Amino acid sequence: MALIVLLALSVLGFIPSRAGECEWDVRLCKTEPVSTEMYCLRTGGMDVRDLDPVEMQKNMGFPYYLKLDLLCGFKESSGRAVLEDSITGLTPEAVVSFQDTTHPTHFRPQRLEVELSVASLSDNATCGSEMCEFSWYAPMPIINGSVVYRVKVKSIEMGSQQLHEKSFALNVNGYMVTTEKAENEASFGTEIQAIEDVLRVGSPSHPLWSVVDHAPVLLLPGIPGLAAVLMTATEFQHTSLIEVSLKSPSGSRECLQVESSMIQETLSTESSLFVIHNQELYRFLGNYSLLPLRVPPSDAWEKLLSAVCVSGLVPVSVPHHGREYFYVLGGGLQSGTLYRAEVYDGDVTFTELVDSIGFTACEIVAFYKNLKRSTVNNPGCQVRSAAQNAQTDVTDIILVELLFHEDQEHSYILLTFDGDFQMTEILPEFILYSQRQRHQETSSLNLKFNGMTLNPSTGILYIWGNSLIFSYILTWEEEQSFWHDSGFPSDQMIKYFTLSYDGTFVFVTEQEELWWGQERTDSVFRLRPSQGWNELSHLQALSGDHSTLTVFYDGDKELQEVLYTVDLDGKGSVVKRKIPVVEILSFSHLPFLSTCPFDLEYSVPHIESFNRLQRYSFNPQLVTSSSELHPTRSLALYQGLVYHLLQLHAQYLMVIGDPKESPISRMEHSCNGVLYKDFCLYLSYNNVSGVTTDSKGHITARLPDRVYLDRTASFSFSLFIRAHQLTLESIGERAVNDIRMFARVPNSKYLSVTLQRYVKLNYGGVLYKVTVTDKGMVEGQVFPGEKLLPFSVLFRIGISPRQCFQQTDRGMVLSGLQNLPVYIGCPPGNRLVFDASTAVLEAVRLNRRNFSCLNPDPVTPCFYYKNCPLMMLSRSKNIILFFPILLIQDVVLGESRKFLGSYTFKIVGGGPHSRKNIQLYTPEEVLRYNSLNYRSQKARIWDIKGCKDDRTTCNVTEDGFFIFNGTRNNGIRWLCQPNSPCADVLSKNPAVSPRFFFIIEVSNRDTETYCSHTFRFDILVHDFPMSSSRKCYIVLVTVACFVGVMVTSRSIF
Repeated sequence: MALIVLLALSVLGFIPSRAGECEWDVRLCKTEPVSTEMYCLRTGGMDVRDLDPVEMQKNMGFPYYLKLDLLCGFKESSGRAVLEDSITGLTPEAVVSFQDTTHPTHFRPQRLEVELSVASLSDNATCGSEMCEFSWYAPMPIINGSVVYRVKVKSIEMGSQQLHEKSFALNVNGYMVTTEKAENEASFGTEIQAIEDVLRVGSPSHPLWSVVDHAPVLLLPGIPGLAAVLMTATEFQHTSLIEVSLKSPSGSRECLQVESSMIQETLSTESSLFVIHNQELYRFLGNYSLLPLRVPPSDAWEKLLSAVCVSGLVPVSVPHHGREYFYVLGGGLQSGTLYRAEVYDGDVTFTELVDSIGFTACEIVAFYKNLKRSTVNNPGCQVRSAAQNAQTDVTDIILVELLFHEDQEHSYILLTFDGDFQMTEILPEFILYSQRQRHQETSSLNLKFNGMTLNPSTGILYIWGNSLIFSYILTWEEEQSFWHDSGFPSDQMIKYFTLSYDGTFVFVTEQEELWWGQERTDSVFRLRPSQGWNELSHLQALSGDHSTLTVFYDGDKELQEVLYTVDLDGKGSVVKRKIPVVEILSFSHLPFLSTCPFDLEYSVPHIESFNRLQRYSFNPQLVTSSSELHPTRSLALYQGLVYHLLQLHAQYLMVIGDPKESPISRMEHSCNGVLYKDFCLYLSYNNVSGVTTDSKGHITARLPDRVYLDRTASFSFSLFIRAHQLTLESIGERAVNDIRMFARVPNSKYLSVTLQRYVKLNYGGVLYKVTVTDKGMVEGQVFPGEKLLPFSVLFRIGISPRQCFQQTDRGMVLSGLQNLPVYIGCPPGNRLVFDASTAVLEAVRLNRRNFSCLNPDPVTPCFYYKNCPLMMLSRSKNIILFFPILLIQDVVLGESRKFLGSYTFKIVGGGPHSRKNIQLYTPEEVLRYNSLNYRSQKARIWDIKGCKDDRTTCNVTEDGFFIFNGTRNNGIRWLCQPNSPCADVLSKNPAVSPRFFFIIEVSNRDTETYCSHTFRFDILVHDFPMSSSRKCYIVLVTVACFVGVMVTSRSIF
């Protein structure tokens, strides 16, 4: 048994690898400016000073490379292992994923992965043998708007070792500066090299608070006796101990109860760091040029809420509506107050949660209970915690603790706040233990709660302290019930609670016990101490003393433990290791957990249509040397290829579209000229593929990591549950008949799930066809990928209600419960664009006239005034009509189709002669130039042929804007009435016809989608005719001149 455990754990990485046992490693490297040799960074994360977009564009490449290596227990054996395993067929591949910003700009929300084959580069430039030790390298791509990057290394060909894939966080560190000695230092403090002089084995662990999946840099507080934090940009793969440079370390006399030099709490957001020191809140804004920040980076720590004594922070781990939030608990004279912090594009604002008459949470509770309003400053009333429900509008849930007399027990009240407080629930003295019990049991335990955590996708609110209770807040409109997680002893107190947002959670007690549970189940299990943990402790390879600093879920939702270790020589270090939860549970809870008596076979078609994940894959160029090793210049060319395609990818998100265009096709079209001759020769010899087209018929054997559903859309898949042969032999056909699958949605108002069951006795299993459907109940429309409503659909699978585990190529995994994240709203990767190329071709074909400009610009299509822009032309009574041609493009699948919905068409800006004269019109001007309601002002630029001014013959909005229907041909004609900006355009150059730039805004109005497609594009119109008044003036001047000449001639003769 011990041998089996050892093998399982070494694969999972719970213990460090020994000699002969290897695992993947990734480091960021750069080339030396002079020698072009590679050197790797010490800190692991990316330095923002290397990410200047102008410099990258100048060099046509990124500043970093990925070095893929094997760690085999001893450093000197890694290079030999790379060489030996490469000979036997081991070839790695790096997959880089990009996390979009919390507030993406229009057309920017996207999910993107880049698959990179590696290039072999010699580690020794002087080696002349064909058996030189080498390393694998690949470009490290960077995109604007992303500071969180994840690199997954996997083997595409297996050699002598069975290596499992491994993920790494390589984020941008915006908190580093360069000193006068050209050394890197933290911008907010001083790095301490000898951490053993500061850290102590046996110190209590602390929570790691951050905005999940969006914080590039993490801070861990709790360093005893010093205002210091542990900083990492790689999820503790590399860690720095930083002494924080605060201006006022002594704090305020009005706030302090016990003075401490330690940083009590920290919180990391996408662009900022927040710390609490001596009940004062400080903030440091990072230097992130890749983010759309509205404020400059910090030079020093900034004190916030200077008039408030801060007793604690409450994180909101999931951003909502493009903003990050957290709560600040008041202390001292502000005890009982609560502030909500909002971070938007780097700017932070605070709102005190008081109702319309100025009552705080404690005051409103006192009002309801007929107590004195002075309760706000009474230590008998405290705001313990808060949570945020942002399914539609932001609603705050507040946990208030009451202790009005010393001889009374604690009581707790839940309030909700959406501008005014509502008392939702006084937590009862008795709690319902599980859904299987049909009666309520009175608990003799005096409940004491420390905090509260909400998972917005499941709608489960956890309240934790000396007990763990939970409630489904999305059903509070019907009833409010609280359930109890059994298995947790009454003599323990939960210190901090962490969600994985993938269906599981852990919490740590004051005695440093580690507990684990699954959401929507009624049991929790102790991981440490336990029989399984003790068995694993005997197999640990950690030397010397060690203690836990924190536990957290990484970007792959794997449970990780951060430890401080001191070796036999007294050298201290911070290490991270994965906690194998299933293996520990299999030892400690065998009556509950056992081997699964079934196998699961998924069949999921068209997965890219629902997970909206766009992929590109790259290969390095071929080399002709016998060693097949690449020179450094070859690697630079490989990087240039990746850079060029991602630049084309960014341009692909523009508002001018082509139904046959993609970044790959644009790269191929660029080879028609001579500018990229060498580059195109490289493309012709190497396979560059973008997995963005022709996904129809593609079926995968796994569920997607998430599903996006538009209005009334459905996601379907099949699941075959096959009973094991031993199970069939033991209980026969009953094993098949007992196989069941159940589904649960957190809110049936928005989602429905249908299960169709087919018994397949001949195959020894049951086939389920599953469909998840949006009910179309979300109000309004949003931009693609923004303000999505998250839900998590739970599928319970099994022959019995017990959970079980299965052995897979990634180790042991739990089975029987499957969570499917579903996002309702406008899926990312869809856009509405103006099909300029088709418009021009149709205009040329139907008008029999070439639409040319002196200096054509592909971004700004050019048209004649009389044949003007927008599309197909037809003649009716000598009037030329125009019909808009718009496209709906799916940039993930690479598909385009003509837009047939309804939309509005407005001119919102323009200017004569050149682009520098373009001005955006005010809302009043937009109404005058486009609206039918302002027709009497004679300022309209255009109208629709056939629409009368009485509104009865065409569809218009309340503001008087025309509503187009893509299924009909609504002809546009240009008016440029006397009071319009294009009424009288004169050319400054007699050789060039008059021209005018227009900015056009198109917005869809169809109700069959959640998507709000509003975009703007420019067109150039030239060959404007003279106005009637100017024509009359010229005629009069000409006649006058002619008459004058005639009179003069007659007088002479």
